[in-house]
Amino acid sequence: MLLKIDFRVWYFRTSFRGFQERMNSNSDISSKFRLFYKISLFLSVLIFFNLLYGPLVRATGSGLACPDWPFCFGKIFPAFDFQIFMEVSHRYYSGFLGLILLGLTIWTFTDQSLRKEFGIYLGLAILLLISQINLGRLTVTLKLDPTSVNLHLLNAIVFFLVILTVSIDSREKALYQKKTFIKSGSLFRKDNILYYVLLIGIVTQIVLGGRVSSHYAGLACPDFPTCWGQWIPDNPLEIVRIQVIHRFGAYSVALLLSVTLGFAILKNFPATSKRLLQISMYLLVVQIILGILNIFFGLPKLVTALHTGFAVLLLTSSYLSLISRAIVLTSENERRPEK
Repeated sequence: MLLKIDFRVWYFRTSFRGFQERMNSNSDISSKFRLFYKISLFLSVLIFFNLLYGPLVRATGSGLACPDWPFCFGKIFPAFDFQIFMEVSHRYYSGFLGLILLGLTIWTFTDQSLRKEFGIYLGLAILLLISQINLGRLTVTLKLDPTSVNLHLLNAIVFFLVILTVSIDSREKALYQKKTFIKSGSLFRKDNILYYVLLIGIVTQIVLGGRVSSHYAGLACPDFPTCWGQWIPDNPLEIVRIQVIHRFGAYSVALLLSVTLGFAILKNFPATSKRLLQISMYLLVVQIILGILNIFFGLPKLVTALHTGFAVLLLTSSYLSLISRAIVLTSENERRPEK
């Protein structure tokens, strides 16, 4: 009888110890994911500010202040004037972001739980960073070639969205202990088609905006909403065509966003998804106002940078609306009992 009691006590203690170890392990993982979330979110915010800084460098005419790369006049710390300071500080800031990403990547790939959850994200981010560095080099060596400038901006936006997605994923796992972030069936649905058309439209419009900037076509039309008193002017100049195409791109995005928001309300999308689309609508209004200010006040430098920044925010808000819906649908599918 005593032997049976001793065995039960031993079994209970052993089982409890194992359970306690598992709980401690889960707690450690949750804390780790929380820290990972905070760092990745911090990095995504810093990248967004860099997306503002790049256009500001271009708007101040500082893009070729340093004729060489990676140094500036052959020096790490050249003699500074305003334009050299703008260009060199942009490089330093970008390098700082690269170091944060490198540290985050090393941590991810040396930790099994992080590597399993976020390894693909960070591997993609490193590839995008390498591409971004090379495109930054080409913008200097090719003397602000429009193609390299636009690709530099587009690559930076994709890089930003990847890190932002990492932060959202890690947040879901840290705060809600979700095993699955998003299932493909929740993301790639027929009723999400409007989202993808909208996102493609916004990205295309950002590229068109970059084309306006790189071709110095911002003031090609002195009036608004018409151009030289016409909706489609007879002026054969290329910069006028570039400006007009950009404007019609903005009208198209406004239409796409309105249709997507209306569809989301009609189909009763999750509240967060609808709210984010409404935020996108507000951002679009601000974006149009900034575009008008650029025309009538001769491209103020800060307004030009904000015009790019709000375009990225518009893309981000619309993207997050899609992601939030996919997260909700994934959670609903996981809670649904199997038949």
